[in-house]
Amino acid sequence: MIIFWIVAALLTLAALLFLLPPLLQLGKKDSEFVVEQDALNVSIYKDQMIELENDLLNDIITKDQCAQGQLELEQRLLEDVALPSVDEKQSAAGANKVTAAIVSLVVVALTVPLYLQLGKVELVVPMAQAISIPQAATEMNQEEMTDQVSMMVSQLSARLEKDPSDVQGWAMLGRSYYALNRYGDAVAAFSKAVSIVDNDAQLLTDYADAMAMSSGEQTLEGRPMQLIMRALNLDPQNQKALWLAGTAAYERADFESALIYWKRIYAMLDPNSQTAQTMAGNIAETERLMQSQRANSGASSTAGIAASASATVPAGSVVSGVVTLSQSLAADVLPTDTIYIFARAMQGPRMPLAILKTEASKMPIEFILDDSMAMDASMNLSSTSTVMVMARISRSGNATPQSGDMQGGVQNVKIGTSGIEIVIDEVIP
Repeated sequence: MIIFWIVAALLTLAALLFLLPPLLQLGKKDSEFVVEQDALNVSIYKDQMIELENDLLNDIITKDQCAQGQLELEQRLLEDVALPSVDEKQSAAGANKVTAAIVSLVVVALTVPLYLQLGKVELVVPMAQAISIPQAATEMNQEEMTDQVSMMVSQLSARLEKDPSDVQGWAMLGRSYYALNRYGDAVAAFSKAVSIVDNDAQLLTDYADAMAMSSGEQTLEGRPMQLIMRALNLDPQNQKALWLAGTAAYERADFESALIYWKRIYAMLDPNSQTAQTMAGNIAETERLMQSQRANSGASSTAGIAASASATVPAGSVVSGVVTLSQSLAADVLPTDTIYIFARAMQGPRMPLAILKTEASKMPIEFILDDSMAMDASMNLSSTSTVMVMARISRSGNATPQSGDMQGGVQNVKIGTSGIEIVIDEVIP
């Protein structure tokens, strides 16, 4: 994974070197015509970039053709939003600011699809090596390249101090810091962006990624996973969020959960593409590890998801999310306390349609409930369309609610929903 991020950072730095200088021009507000024209140019540029990436993923064009096309688009965009004349600089600076934020966001994100669409990070390296870095960038060494981009990023940071409401600017700054491996600074920038807009799935996912990388253990567990689950609640199809959620599950040897997330990514791909074949290989390898794990342990995985090694869980019969504990109750919970997470029909019998048992020490707890966790095969998640999902802490370990138990839940959850956030904040009288 280290190799991938080095390659991705180099590609990102090279692209930024071409696009940031003509756009980071200080000045006054531009006329509406220039702003609209630049915005239109950038919109067309983004659409064409997406078309190139889709053609590459679907094996319509080669990697070299994609790289050449991206370079030509970048050069064309620079011509369309070129620096104004001396007389125009003062009025055009406002447009350049808007364009800089949008264009840089696009470029910093260019390396992400490679990571999202490939299941094994080591396979990204050959593809990245096939992408031609612009000649001007190759003429300088990595240190010089990093220094120049760092200077431009510092200028952007200074401008954001004067205009702290620019959410796109903060997001771009966060992604730029990430590319420079300045993860702590990336977290701070993403935090600013999220404080302005907290319902952007991609922004939340990038924030979680940076937060995980900035931690000493570089783990996605805890707060990063909460952000990822929120992102999936906003956009269940967000491939980066699905990839990170699956990666977190894989790293804790919860192969069943990893398979659920990664199979959702696979379902979005063209089955005949090389990308889909690569992902299929990853899924097969994870299934092999799951079988080996079950053979060695003779029990279900640590996450408590009991599924047969050869079975796949239908996407429609799953609900998933994360359970957290209210700070007001934290002092009353012991690590050894039992937690039951279950789904129950909104109407009819109160028997759980799926139930998971775990420990309070694992909080916050990412969970997935599916038909394999039903108490009665005839009463499972597939038998209804809407459920309430509950989490209860039992000091005694008894599944029956008792006075003093703590609980929380969400009602009217549609089957197939992901990213449910349950906060245990109530004490049963």
